[in-house]
Amino acid sequence: MKKMIKPVLVAALAAGTILHTPIQTSAKSSSDVQSEIDELQKKQQENSSKQSELEDQINDAEAEQSDNLAEQDNLLTKLNELNNQIDKNENALHDKEDEITETNEKIEEISNDIVETEEDIDKREDKLSDRLVSIQQNGGDVQYLQVLMGSKNFGDMINRLNAVTTIMDSDKELLNGYLQAKQKLEDQKQQREDEKQNLEDQKAKLEDIKADLKSQATEQEDLKQQLEEEYEKLGDQILSAEEEKELAANQAEALRLAQENAESEKADLAAQEKAAAEAKAAAAEAKKASAKKESSSSSKSSSSANSSSSSKSSSSSSSNSTSTTKSAQAGIFSWPASGTYTSGFGGRWGTTHYGIDIANSIGTPVHAAASGTVSYSGTMNGYGNIVMVTHSINGRTYETVYAHLDSRSVSVGESVSRGQEIAKMGNTGGSTGPHLHFEVHEDGVWNGAKSNAVDPMKFF
Repeated sequence: MKKMIKPVLVAALAAGTILHTPIQTSAKSSSDVQSEIDELQKKQQENSSKQSELEDQINDAEAEQSDNLAEQDNLLTKLNELNNQIDKNENALHDKEDEITETNEKIEEISNDIVETEEDIDKREDKLSDRLVSIQQNGGDVQYLQVLMGSKNFGDMINRLNAVTTIMDSDKELLNGYLQAKQKLEDQKQQREDEKQNLEDQKAKLEDIKADLKSQATEQEDLKQQLEEEYEKLGDQILSAEEEKELAANQAEALRLAQENAESEKADLAAQEKAAAEAKAAAAEAKKASAKKESSSSSKSSSSANSSSSSKSSSSSSSNSTSTTKSAQAGIFSWPASGTYTSGFGGRWGTTHYGIDIANSIGTPVHAAASGTVSYSGTMNGYGNIVMVTHSINGRTYETVYAHLDSRSVSVGESVSRGQEIAKMGNTGGSTGPHLHFEVHEDGVWNGAKSNAVDPMKFF
């Protein structure tokens, strides 16, 4: 069965996560980190629900496969029965053909006997005809009377009379015998002809049964073929769901690690905030004590201090503003590979291009656009070799996609830093030449509909 990752499922599984924090535009507070933790927990819940959903899909598909196999077994049994019936029918047809051949031979023999009998009858009829002609020419019964009158005595006359009668009766019996034999042969021939017709009718019925059985067998074979194809599709669904479930499990581990990292960061920030608050309180106490000692000079010092504080605050604000402006100009993401920008985000060739293309030679290094965690590293229809990295930046989740790669140097769950080499540029999948196809998905992760894809150029 062909292995593939179904895009419609990947969306819910490739949950966003981080293990590193990119360049920040402002200082992060513990409450900011708590927001990130809340978001990660939400993603973990979604991931857990998706894994349960996939498990249900796998169980349902396996149950359908089981039913499919049972139905295939039933069909196979029916097919075997039909094939046995077809074999029996074929044997019966051969038997009928043999019987018809034998009957034809008998009819041929009877026909030959009839011809011979007819020839004998014709010969006998000729003799009787000659005798009758002779009797007629000699005055009918005169010849027989002369035979009787020529008797020497009465006993001799009786003997001659018996002889004449015997001859006449013999001729009559012989003729009748031939006629009866002919009639018998005719009857036998008709009987054989009737038997032959009956056999021909039986053969025709067997031919009809044979055609019907073969038609049924063909239908059963077609249905079995459909079931086998359905079984293969179910197998593909199970394999795809298992791959998606494995991806979701990898994402779950990445989310767990990201939350651990965020919890640690939160604890560090909380400690820093506590130390800053304590330092501020100590400074306030020191200032208060100093004010009590020198009320007049402390007023002047306080004014000077306030002016200085305001200046520092202004300077700090200006510095932060400059830093923010500079960071915004630098962009959230860095350029993922060297090369020529050949195609942008948006409409292209009657379709939508959901990323940008950077062309260069095969083997050109491809770098992570920001720090994050590898959520997918493998192959996918159309994309060829592909790597996906999830990021959490300023409380928002992003996922960057690097496609048509020649090779990959990172694996799922691995943390990567901004600018780290993660692959080599290639020409795999639905590519028309060596280049990197780069996508950015904002406020979520990659999905088959690419509903959250945005123009990467605004992040550089």
